[in-house]
Amino acid sequence: MDKYLSMLTETITSCVIATNQTYVEALKKEGKFDLEAQKVAFEKTKNAVLGVLTAESQRYLTAAVGDLNLYISQQIEAAVNVEKL
Repeated sequence: MDKYLSMLTETITSCVIATNQTYVEALKKEGKFDLEAQKVAFEKTKNAVLGVLTAESQRYLTAAVGDLNLYISQQIEAAVNVEKL
């Protein structure tokens, strides 16, 4: 379980950083990073995370944490807050 949770944490962190570099920073420079853009950034990140996870790891993580989508969403928010610091 630790292996998969560690992998998920690393994947989320990497995807948050990638979204920030490829999407968020440009919009912030243009002053266009509004609420709608934040929602798009979140969905881009979540889709990237889910795209990396295999079906097997998703099943295992769901068994470990329950609602995987909720868990990923919470971890994305936490990673975004860490990146802001």
